This record gives sequence, structure tokens and C-alpha cells, in this order.
Amino acid sequence: MTAHWIFAGLLVVHIVAGLWTTGRANATGDETYYFMAADSLLRGEGLELTARWRELAGASYDPGPPVTAADFVRQTAPSLTRAGRYPLHDPGLSLLIAIPFAAGGRALVVVVSALAMAAALAVAYRAAVGYGIGQRPAVVATVLTGLAAPAITYSGQTFPDAIAPLPIALALGAAFGVVPIRPIGLALAALPLLHLRYWPLALGLLGLIVLTRRPRRRAFLALLAPLAGAAGALAIVGLAIYGVPLPHASFVSFFLAGEQVGAYTRASGAGLIGLFADRTFGLLPAAPVFALAFVGAGIAARDDRSRALLAATLPYVAVVALLDWTGAYSPQARYLAPLVPVLAVLLATALGHRAVRIAAVPLVLLTLAQSAIYVVAPELRYGRAGFEPLADLAWAPLGIRPSALFPLITQSGSWPAATAWAGLLAGLVALGSFHFGAVRHDSVMGDREGGGVWGRSRRSS
Repeated sequence: MTAHWIFAGLLVVHIVAGLWTTGRANATGDETYYFMAADSLLRGEGLELTARWRELAGASYDPGPPVTAADFVRQTAPSLTRAGRYPLHDPGLSLLIAIPFAAGGRALVVVVSALAMAAALAVAYRAAVGYGIGQRPAVVATVLTGLAAPAITYSGQTFPDAIAPLPIALALGAAFGVVPIRPIGLALAALPLLHLRYWPLALGLLGLIVLTRRPRRRAFLALLAPLAGAAGALAIVGLAIYGVPLPHASFVSFFLAGEQVGAYTRASGAGLIGLFADRTFGLLPAAPVFALAFVGAGIAARDDRSRALLAATLPYVAVVALLDWTGAYSPQARYLAPLVPVLAVLLATALGHRAVRIAAVPLVLLTLAQSAIYVVAPELRYGRAGFEPLADLAWAPLGIRPSALFPLITQSGSWPAATAWAGLLAGLVALGSFHFGAVRHDSVMGDREGGGVWGRSRRSS
């Protein structure tokens, strides 16, 4: 019943915040192109976007500033066999939002995002409790995660990163024994349909479920077959539209047309710390409470099952750290938004200890204040590389700048501060690993095909 209350409460919060955002902020960046593709499908134009671009002015997804021809070409892909310009990104999100968009415009699409995020957090709560974390810290961590960036900020955004938390939470629930594993293959298959960059998560979570649940052959095939089907479906779309019989053919045709891969990657170690600590784009300046998730990660590293969870998600973090990890023109920590369920579980793991709860108080207050800023003034969510975040303007009357504690990773000369933050976060992991006890489980799963759940669990002292 607690999970139902978490879902209902966060759903209301996310819908209200999302609709407020939609009323005050235009669609931005890739959002516009996802809406263009959905609108094109509804109008019987297939996925050819030129007509939608020409009629963009005045559309509900108009970004405001005119999208020039050069911008349009840079954000779309050509076909090797057809005329026109087509979506650069995979079609899953546009297909998902097409009917809600037709029925209720951007507002109803926001409701869909809110449903996905609230459901993901409710499942994450059940996964945490099923894993052995106490109910109280699981509730507090889940609610805090739902009220913090990136969950609260993406309630008003239309990106795959706003939908991906739900299939990831379901896979996490399956691994922790609170969700049957047979239907989870469909959830895993949804990830690459949403975006190419989710393949590491889909495969990592598949491995996590196999390691923790040890499914028999039929259950394993039920997990694997939808992923294979998704790859085949994407290859068919690639052949039919882009003339390339491969999954994610849009990117292939895009780069064959002359675009450089280097323009879409940042091949350095900066992204790995930038994802978390960059002043403008990182997770921690927007939601300082997640510093405690690093303590939770250290605690998790002492347990075989949670080590497997970390191993399942770290390849994704490494991959996106090499991409344009800033998320371009979008709210902070866009590429960490899919990991909201994992953050909730790690935060709950840390909050199971009294000393951590005491340390959490100022971080929680600062996080809720930041969340209020992002909700009331959504235009302050957006920053520019190398510049201080706009949210600092809301703190100016108090004469403080909380973000000043963090480095501008995208600015030259930031490496000493970035190194210090890397050391601090590593220290928090070490603190969790060596000082606090791991989650203990008194029994193991009964039904190897996914029907059983882990038994009563407790935390060691």
C-alpha cells in the first residue's frame, strides 16, 4: 500500500510541476524534434520532417527562436534512398507520445512523463524494501528522489531520459525479487527503442537479472527474445527509411553524410566527474542530497547482489561520460535521469544508518530549496557551458551562491577543483564501504523462474 501512496503523491507533484513548466517554457533542443516526428506521423507524413519544420512557427512545440536551415540539417538525418530529412534519434519516444499529443497536446505528454517517473519511483521503493532496506529509509529516499532533480525537473520535459526510469525500475524490481521476470524482457527491449545510448543499460540489467534470479532456460529466452526483436525492428526501420539495414541507422546515415563523430563526443575523463560535480550541468549542485548516494554505493559494494547492480549501471555511466555529457540545452544531469531508480535505492541504503541521516538534514534542505527554484522558475534550469548556473540568481538576494562550491568542468583551469571533488566522492564511497555495515539477507529466492522473492532481511550493525 505504501508504494501506491508514493506513486499517487509523486504523480500529483510531477503533473503540477510539469504543467507549470509547460506553461512557462518552450520546448527546447531535441524535444522539438521528438514532437515534430510525432506530429508528422499523426498527419500521415511518415517520419519526413521538412513540412513540420516549415510550419514550426506557432506550433505548440515551437522552441521560440527560429530553427534555421543549418540547425535543421544538423539535428536531423538524411536517407540514402529517399528525399527529405528524418529524425536523428530513435523513434520510440515519438511513437509513444503521438497519441497523447493528438489527444491533449504537450500537456498530456507531460502527464505521460509524470506517470512514468512516479511509477518508476514506486517500483524503486518496492525494490529497495525487497532488497532488505528498512521501510522508513526506503520511503524517505524515494520521496526525496522524486522531489529532487532530475526527477522533478524532467516532469516537464519530453526526452527519452524522462521515460527510461520506468523500464529500468521494473528491471531492478525483477532483480530484487519484487517483480516477475518473464515480462521484463519487454521493459528491457523498450530501452534501445528509446535511444541508442541505452544499450549498455539494457544488457547490464539483463546480466543483473540473470545473476540474481538465475532463470531457467525458458525464462531466460523470454528475457532475451524481446531485445533481439527490438534490434530487428530497428533494423527494419533503418532499411525502410534510411536505406541502411541496421539498428539506429539514422546515426549511420548522419555520419555517412559527413558529420564528424568527434562533434558529438567529449573523449576525456572530464565527463565522468562532470556528470556529478559540474557547477552548471552536474547532479550534485542541483540535488546535493545525492552525495549520500555515494556512501550508499560504498555500502552496496560490500554485498554481491548490489555489486552486481553497480556493475550493471557503471558501463552506461562510462559511455555517456564520453558523449556530450552536459546534455546540451536541457536541465542538469539529463543523462543520469534514467538512473533515478538506482539513485533512490543507493540513497535508501545510506539513510539506513543514523549517522548518515543526521548528515542528510542540511543536504535535504538545500536540495528542496533548489527543487523549488527549478519548479517555480523553470527557465533557471538551463545553463551554458563554462558559465555559472542561472539558478544562482535566485540565491542572490541572500548573498550566497551554493554552486560556488563546485567546479566549472567545461572551463579551462578547472582541473584542481575537479580533482578535489573526484577525491571527495571517492572518499564517500570508501566511507560507506569501510565504516558502515552491508545489507544482509536472511534468505534467498525460492522460484528460479521469477515467482519467488527474497525473504525477510535486516541490516547489520
